[in-house]
Amino acid sequence: MNYVTLIYLLNIVLYAMYFFGRTGSEVETSGIDYMVSGILSLFLIFAGYLNAKKGMIYRTVLWVFFVNVLLFACSGLFDQFGSHFNILSTSNSDSFLFSLALLAYNGYLFPLTIILDGSGLALIVPVVLSFILPSLGYLIGKKLHPSKQNLSDL
Repeated sequence: MNYVTLIYLLNIVLYAMYFFGRTGSEVETSGIDYMVSGILSLFLIFAGYLNAKKGMIYRTVLWVFFVNVLLFACSGLFDQFGSHFNILSTSNSDSFLFSLALLAYNGYLFPLTIILDGSGLALIVPVVLSFILPSLGYLIGKKLHPSKQNLSDL
C-alpha cells in the first residue's frame, strides 16, 4: 500500500470538507486555515515516513509529484499553444481546467495559493511541495529505520 497516495487523496477529501464547511469569503484566510493546511502537510510528511518504514522504494513517494508535473505540463502546454489548440479553455489562451485540477489536487495548500495568487508561483509551489514533503518524510524514515541490507553491508 502506498501511504503517500492514500494520504494525498485523504487530504483532498479532508480539506474539501473543511473548505466547504467554513464561513466567509473564499479569498479570506485565517489562522485556522493555515493550521489545517499545516496539519495536512504534516500528514503528507508522515506518509513518506511510513513508506520508508515499510521498506518501500523511493519512487513510491514520487507518484503524487508525477501527477502534479503532468497537470502542470498540460496547463502550460495548453496555455502556450493558444485557443486554436486548447478545446478545454474558458477563454482565448487560458488552460483553466488543468490549472483548476492542479489547484484542487493540492487543495490542502489553499492558503498558500491565495497568498501567491496573481503570480505563476501559485501553480509552481504545489508541484515543488508535492516533491519536498513526502521526500522529507521518506528521508526521516530511512534515517530512523535503516534497512537490514544497509546494516549487513557495514
